[in-house]
Amino acid sequence: MNDTRSSNGSADPADTPKRLMAAGRRLFAKQGFEGTSIRALTQEAGANIGAVTYHFGTKEAFYLAVLGQVHEPLREGLRLLAKAPLPATKRLEMFVQRMFQYLRENADLPRFFVQEVVIGEVPSEPTLETVRTMVGTLAGIFREGQEEGSIVPGDPVLMALTLLSQPIYLSLMPRFLTRIDLRDAQLPQPRGSAEDHVLAVLRRAFVVSEEESE
Repeated sequence: MNDTRSSNGSADPADTPKRLMAAGRRLFAKQGFEGTSIRALTQEAGANIGAVTYHFGTKEAFYLAVLGQVHEPLREGLRLLAKAPLPATKRLEMFVQRMFQYLRENADLPRFFVQEVVIGEVPSEPTLETVRTMVGTLAGIFREGQEEGSIVPGDPVLMALTLLSQPIYLSLMPRFLTRIDLRDAQLPQPRGSAEDHVLAVLRRAFVVSEEESE
């Protein structure tokens, strides 16, 4: 457990919200909202049992704050990408590259999606807003590409979901396949780069080839 100490060796109270957020990301991603107790959160953060209430009000408000920290940089990047003065194909490639980078830096994001979208009954507003932003932005870029003649015909929303799902899924499965405790299971191992693979799929499946454009 990471901890920030004051000069006398005790945890710095001013750093408590930061430590709580870090603990929340670790525990909520692994155990979900219902499976994570206030006691476990404060113990993980090295904080007083009342710290969550003091700094965030309720467990629910704290959970939403954690999700906001996870999702907002991703949403902001997508908003900027939607406005970028670049061809649709280039922006889609940039999405793939930036999504893989974000997932490398925020490995808990797929876990939160599983907890919220697959396991949970009603996703939280931060997750819903991220889905709206991601699917809406990508569908809009696909639609613009179709109007430009650089993207093949098809349902832009289904195209967006197809492209979006690949970085998330391919960030989870290679880690699963390479788990040391499953080595005896002799699971097949990927040899290539997941990012390069998704870029190749994008170009083959969605981008109009030179022959088609002639």
